[in-house]
Amino acid sequence: MRKDRLMPKREARLTAIVISREGILLAAFALLVMVFTAVFVSSLDEVRRVFHGVRPGVTLEGRQVAGLLSQEVRRIVEAMAERERVSPKDAMFFKETGEIIAEEPGIDVDVDLTIARVMQAKPGEAVELARVTVMPTITRRLFNPVYRVETDQKVMALAVNVAWGEEHLPAMLETLRAHNVKATFFLDGEWAEKRPEFVKLLADEGHDIGNHGAKHVHVARMPEAEIRDLIMRNEDLLGRLGAKPSKLFAPPYGECNQTVTSAAASLGYTTVMWTVDTIDWKASDPQKVIDRVVRKMTPGAIILMHPAEVTNKALPAIVEAARKNGYQFATISELLGMQ
Repeated sequence: MRKDRLMPKREARLTAIVISREGILLAAFALLVMVFTAVFVSSLDEVRRVFHGVRPGVTLEGRQVAGLLSQEVRRIVEAMAERERVSPKDAMFFKETGEIIAEEPGIDVDVDLTIARVMQAKPGEAVELARVTVMPTITRRLFNPVYRVETDQKVMALAVNVAWGEEHLPAMLETLRAHNVKATFFLDGEWAEKRPEFVKLLADEGHDIGNHGAKHVHVARMPEAEIRDLIMRNEDLLGRLGAKPSKLFAPPYGECNQTVTSAAASLGYTTVMWTVDTIDWKASDPQKVIDRVVRKMTPGAIILMHPAEVTNKALPAIVEAARKNGYQFATISELLGMQ
C-alpha cells in the first residue's frame, strides 16, 4: 500500500520536470525570436537610412545630419528656423521732426526648401538654411505720393476716378475692351454702394480697383485717424461688393499732404496722384483732352480721367496715339511692379 501511494508523487515530480524543461525551451526559443526580430528590424532601419537618409558627411550649418530621414531633418530645421527668424520693422513717420524712419527687412527660413537641399546633398556637402528676406508691409516709399512711376519701359497707366458718371461707364468699358486695355478705377464708396453692379463688372473684367475713400470729402482738412477710417471703410465695402481692391489710394479732389500720405501708408497704401490731368470733368472739346495726353506721354506716366462723354470721345484716339508712339498700357499696380 505504501509503495502504491508513493507512485503518483514520483510521476507528478517527473511531469513537473518535463513541463519545466519544455517551458525553458519555449522561453529560449521566444528569446531567440525576439533577438532575431530586433536585429532584423535594426538591419532594415540601417538599410532604409542608407537608401533614403541623408548621405554620408553632409552637414547643416555645421551640424552632422548624415543618415537622418526626412522627418528627422524637418524637426532639426524647424528648431533652427525658430532661432533664426527676425520680424521686419515697418517704416515710420515722426510728426514732431518730419523725419521718415526707413523700414528694416526681416529674416525667415524656407523650411521645405532647406529639407530638400539636405536630402539632395552630395556626400560631404555643407548645406546652409534657405534664408529669405521678409519685407515689411509699410515701406519708406509709401510715405511719398506717386506722380509717375520710374521705369525705362514705354508703358503708361489710365487712372479713372469714379464718384459720378455711371451713364458713361459702359461706353468707356467697351472702348477699353476693344483695345485690350486694363485701367485702374478708383471708386468712391458712396457711389459704389449705389452702383454695386458696376463694381462687380469692373472686377469681373479684370480692371485694377483702387480706393477713392468712403465718400468724396476734403481730406486735406481731416486728421490722420479720420483719413484712415475713410480708407478702411471703403476697402471693406468694395470687398463686400465683390472686388479685391489694390492697396492704392487716390485722395478725393486730389488733395495730398503729409497727413494724407501718412494715413494711407500706415495701412499699407500707396497714395496715387497723376502725371497728366485730362481735366475732362470740365472739358467739352475731345481734341483738347487728346492733346493734353499726347504732349505729356512719358514712360511710367499716370493719366487721370473720369467717366465723361468727352472722355469717351477722346479715349480711342489717346490709345491709338500712344501705341503709334510705341507705348503700351498697364494698370497702376502693374506699373508699380516695374520700379
